[in-house]
Amino acid sequence: MKQSEKFYQQVLGFSVIHRTETRSGIKHFEIDTGNVVLALFEFPDLDFGSAQRVMTDDGFMHFAFEAKPEQYENIVQYLKDNNVEMDGEPRNHPNGKSIYFFDPDGHNLEIHFPN
Repeated sequence: MKQSEKFYQQVLGFSVIHRTETRSGIKHFEIDTGNVVLALFEFPDLDFGSAQRVMTDDGFMHFAFEAKPEQYENIVQYLKDNNVEMDGEPRNHPNGKSIYFFDPDGHNLEIHFPN
């Protein structure tokens, strides 16, 4: 949790707005991404790969954020400077360009830069 919280706050610049623990002891925190709140839960014994395949038929579940096209070069360099693991090369889409990368727990993230 601490590693993920640090990544989302310090690398991506999001604010933690809530921390809690369920009655059964499951910890989670919520972050404000600007236009949506993202809740991250701690499940130390979860087989993430298996769980992801169950959640989506092909395992393509990811979180996507949007940035202005003119921010592309700076964001790519910033992620590299912070040793963020990239998921392949930037990809061109009909409606813009996207970069994909991983958070410390292996969740796939995307930053989309619209045309």
